[in-house]
Amino acid sequence: MIDPQAKPAAYIKLLAMVALLGLISALVTFAFMALVGVGAGAIWEQAAQALGMDTRLFTVLVCTLGGLAVGLLVKLFGDHNAIFAELMQEFGKTGRFDYRHAPGIVLTAFVSLITGGSLGPEAPLADACGGIGTLMADKLKFDEQHTRSLGYSGVSGMLASFITEPVGGALLGLESAQGGTGGKQTYFWILFPSLLASAVATVTFVMLSGQFFATLYQFPDYSPRLRDLFYAAPLGLVGAVVGLLFMLGLQRLRQLLQPMRAHVVLRGLLGGLAMGIIGALLPLTLFSGEEQTLDLINHAAEIGVLMLIVLALVKLFVTALLLTTGWKGGYIFPIMFASAALGLAMNLLFPGVPVAVAVAATMGGALVAALRAPLFAVLFPLVLVQKETAAVIAVAVVVGTLLTALLALRAARRAAAQVPPGAEAA
Repeated sequence: MIDPQAKPAAYIKLLAMVALLGLISALVTFAFMALVGVGAGAIWEQAAQALGMDTRLFTVLVCTLGGLAVGLLVKLFGDHNAIFAELMQEFGKTGRFDYRHAPGIVLTAFVSLITGGSLGPEAPLADACGGIGTLMADKLKFDEQHTRSLGYSGVSGMLASFITEPVGGALLGLESAQGGTGGKQTYFWILFPSLLASAVATVTFVMLSGQFFATLYQFPDYSPRLRDLFYAAPLGLVGAVVGLLFMLGLQRLRQLLQPMRAHVVLRGLLGGLAMGIIGALLPLTLFSGEEQTLDLINHAAEIGVLMLIVLALVKLFVTALLLTTGWKGGYIFPIMFASAALGLAMNLLFPGVPVAVAVAATMGGALVAALRAPLFAVLFPLVLVQKETAAVIAVAVVVGTLLTALLALRAARRAAAQVPPGAEAA
């Protein structure tokens, strides 16, 4: 676990910078989340009340204007559009975040979130905090290994602040990026610095906010049963389909809107108008879905099976569309919303499956299919639901991982079969 070639003094300096980076990441995350809360409240509560407009018309107006603002910001700062998984994969190859783009991405994300976009804050904050880590390394003239460690630590500190839990951020950063240090030295250069940054960030964020990230979604008391592990397998498949549908929809929309790639303002308007119309008809699809999932849980029987399925599919579509049209944000909570909606639908169809099991298992399967990070996919749903569901989440994640891996292997074989004979040699 220890790199015998590492110099103790240099490594201690790295850890000191990592601890400072954890503090900075917590401050950035807290400030951004606070500003988003204030901005969203000013628009959707104060301005809405002052104007006294019809709610649906107001939704269309705000989202469309938000789309215009997003398009103009993308035109000003450049079209740097990558989802979280792609961002981390690129970092895994290069060991660096391009901090020059971070201010524009964060500002565009701020507008995207306060105007009702079906997006979360984690992707732009990863750009910001990971970029700060790379910037610190450049200023200190660190080598490639130390630079990579600081980049991981910035992202890990941000995620730890977001969920006020020091392990999850380190795990997701570790699992999401490919390349770089391998073997046991991964602990020394990646995991240990990330854990330290996450620990500092967690404590700092809790001191600033005055609270831990509490369990969001409460279900009736649940005690684990052996048969629930069997239920978790098909539910994990349902969840994995959610994650795969999102990724497939994002890919198809990118292809479809490729002719509009140069028309960034028009693309932003298109995304805003679509969000406005969909949000006016289905208000639960607005925003990230973190709070809206509570409405699903509390009123699932009233909403009904069909509408729960519709809400899940529409949420996936509009999130993918916004990301394709230049809006900035993350997709973790939108996917959690969609998977929870389908889990609740499964519970209504099969009442013998406890609602906690249905929701937790679909969440785990969806998250692992979208992020390809099995350990984080087990841990993060446990932040949202009661810990008694840990076993069913684990089974669902295994099933979701296997399905995702099999489909990826099948796609790779199909692509290899389409390569003309002799092409590889050439």
